[in-house]
Amino acid sequence: MWRKILVVSVFVLIVGGSLALSKSSDAEVLTRVGRTTAEQVTGAMPDRSAVAGPLASVQVGDLIGLDDKVRVRLKTDAALANTNVVVSSGEGGVVKLTGKVDTAAQRERAVMLAQTTTGVKKVEPEIAVPEGK
Repeated sequence: MWRKILVVSVFVLIVGGSLALSKSSDAEVLTRVGRTTAEQVTGAMPDRSAVAGPLASVQVGDLIGLDDKVRVRLKTDAALANTNVVVSSGEGGVVKLTGKVDTAAQRERAVMLAQTTTGVKKVEPEIAVPEGK
């Protein structure tokens, strides 16, 4: 990601220098090129919501508890929006998930996110799903 930012910064410096030394029609062309490049770089970067959960759970390291790490991942996942999953952790990396979700797919997603959180050794899923969903 830093490499992309560096490339864009160098490009902006080159465009800025060229604008100072060029005619106005050249400046318009370079401005369009710069805008197009910025849009393409922005489009190539991952969505913030897709990165927020995993980054928040590992960057804080041991500063927060295991249950909080899992809770952050569940709360920032779009598939689990408007669900009520309660997270509690015990000894040895055991995490218990309780609460209620709308579908079995949401239950599976919550369990998968909990299992893949740094520090989790075992997940005890006790999440309720309405019958037939």
